Amino acid sequence: MNLLNRYFAPFAAMLILSAVHFGEVDARARNMAWAVLVVSAVVNWWLSKNTYRWIGWATRLRQLQIWLTFLWTVPLFWLLHGFWGPMWLLFVMAPVTAALYGNVWTVLGMSLVSSGTMIGIYALHGVEGEVWWGQIGTQAVFIIVMSLFTYSLAQTALKLRDMPR
Repeated sequence: MNLLNRYFAPFAAMLILSAVHFGEVDARARNMAWAVLVVSAVVNWWLSKNTYRWIGWATRLRQLQIWLTFLWTVPLFWLLHGFWGPMWLLFVMAPVTAALYGNVWTVLGMSLVSSGTMIGIYALHGVEGEVWWGQIGTQAVFIIVMSLFTYSLAQTALKLRDMPR
C-alpha cells in the first residue's frame, strides 16, 4: 500500500483540488467532496499504518483498502465529473492497486467493476451523443488496459527479483 500512498493518493488529491478550484463547483458538492477526501485520507492512513501490525490480516486489509479506494471514487466522481473532465481517472486507482497485490482475475474483475460503474454514472447523468459515448468507451478500455499492464509489470518485477543470480 506504500505505492498507493506515495503516488495515487496525492494524484487523487490533486484531481479533487483541481476540480474544486478550477471547476466552479457548487458549495454542496464541494463540501461533500472535501468530506469524502478527508475521511478517505484518514482511513487510508490508518489501514496503511496498521496493515503490518496485524500481519495475519494483511491480505484482507489490502483487499479492504482496494475496495474502499473504489468506494471513495464513486461519490467523488458522481459529485465532480460534471465540473472537471479528468475525474474519470479516479476509477484507475482501485484496479491498478489490485494489480500490485492480486491475481489476474482480481485485477480484471476490479477493472470491469470500475469501468462499468463509471459508464453507469455517465448514463445516469444523461450523457448523450456518439462522440461522448466514444470517449467514455475509450476511458473504460483504458482503465482495463492500464490495470492489466500494471499487473504484468508487477509480475515481471517479481520474476526478475526471484531469478537466481
